[in-house]
Amino acid sequence: MMRQFNVLLTASLSLFLLVACKKSNIGAEIPEVVTPVPVPPTDTVKDPVVVGRIIPVGLGSGNLTIDGSTLGTKANDQIIIKGGTYSSINIKNIRLADGSRAFIKNDGLVEVSGNGSQMRLSNLNNVTISGDGTKNISKGFSFKNMSNRAVQMDGNIDNFTFQNAYFENISDYVIAYNSTRAYNGSADSYAKALKFSQLECSNTASLIYFPATVNSGGITGLVKGLEISYIIFNNAPIVSSVVNLGAAEDYDIHHNVIKNINTQNNNHNGIFQLNGNGKFHNNLVRDHQGNAVRSWLFSVGSATKEVQIYNNIVFNSRKYSGFEVQGFSNLVVPGVTSFANAKVFNNTCGSLNMSQDWVGVVVDVYDLLGGKCEVFNNLGFNFPTPSNNNMIWSQQSAIPAVASNNLYFANSAAAGITDEVKFELSGSSSAKKAAVTTKMVLTEDYYGNKRGATYSIGAVE
Repeated sequence: MMRQFNVLLTASLSLFLLVACKKSNIGAEIPEVVTPVPVPPTDTVKDPVVVGRIIPVGLGSGNLTIDGSTLGTKANDQIIIKGGTYSSINIKNIRLADGSRAFIKNDGLVEVSGNGSQMRLSNLNNVTISGDGTKNISKGFSFKNMSNRAVQMDGNIDNFTFQNAYFENISDYVIAYNSTRAYNGSADSYAKALKFSQLECSNTASLIYFPATVNSGGITGLVKGLEISYIIFNNAPIVSSVVNLGAAEDYDIHHNVIKNINTQNNNHNGIFQLNGNGKFHNNLVRDHQGNAVRSWLFSVGSATKEVQIYNNIVFNSRKYSGFEVQGFSNLVVPGVTSFANAKVFNNTCGSLNMSQDWVGVVVDVYDLLGGKCEVFNNLGFNFPTPSNNNMIWSQQSAIPAVASNNLYFANSAAAGITDEVKFELSGSSSAKKAAVTTKMVLTEDYYGNKRGATYSIGAVE
């Protein structure tokens, strides 16, 4: 159910949402909140053991087309784009057999900048585009100052990775894919194994927009095995949703940092709008408006799938609860899809719905159309507008959640949280070593610290 409110922020909350260093009314500086950023594992990007051809392309300007049909692309080829500012880059027709891969990298900083400029991708399989080709340039592909989509994906794209890129001042979707494949169960009827990692956005519209349709005729635009990781997304006042997935199975969204967004947005939105099923874990969302996740659950086919939301930190929302789980009749279609279950556990959530115009708790639980929702081992604090039933979850349907072993406190200090930057627990915290482990077993916390056999409630040890 969509909800829209128009409420002005108080002066104190406006100060709380600032990210730049500013002067207070007595002249003292208010320091920027330095948010810890997850570090990708060193093996996120693997160059081939057997290096193929090195193929230099581009002149450093103009329009560049990389056509696999013309190049005769082979396994382990490395296509190296010369640094410079391009009007367009068109990459197409590179389809390699499973077990092999082609790599497209930068030589120096490769920029695509200005209105009308764009990178277009089509007909790709087993291709990695990675901006780590030059030492000391961590984001070797840069997209800036566009009113159009920065990256447009078309046709059949599978087993594809896009990483190490920077986006700034993009007012249309950053990466969009309108897949027209009609799902029939075969491997060719859906997009598979798409990975987006180590991307950074400042003042852009939605990062990922993958629409789909689900109806009695089937699913069009299904994506399976999508991974979104190590994204930094900030300073976007009206973005609404950072990621929007129309139909996804077994997504894995993790280790992303979202901060200082939707300062001017008031619609009821999900920062991650995820339709389908999968895992959302080890993410930080802070200083924002909107649910960190709106999970609209369903399973593809009749086998019941699950949504897992865990090890996340959600802090200082102007509007709404940390998460939402909900089923819709237009997404749960007999003979095409079925219900899914949800587990929401070991999250740390604080200072939610500070505008106080709706319920603000860890999770809003709606009707899952046959599915069940379990809520456990969550740590919450400072919810000025909790739900009627309890401080952790809000019952928005006739069927209640199965909730157990959650803790709520008036503020972070009472919860034993040492600060509101890293959210670590003190040794005397009531949440310390208090988790139940009979439902799920976690081996690591938000920061990758080992949990141990007896571990803590919340996202951080």
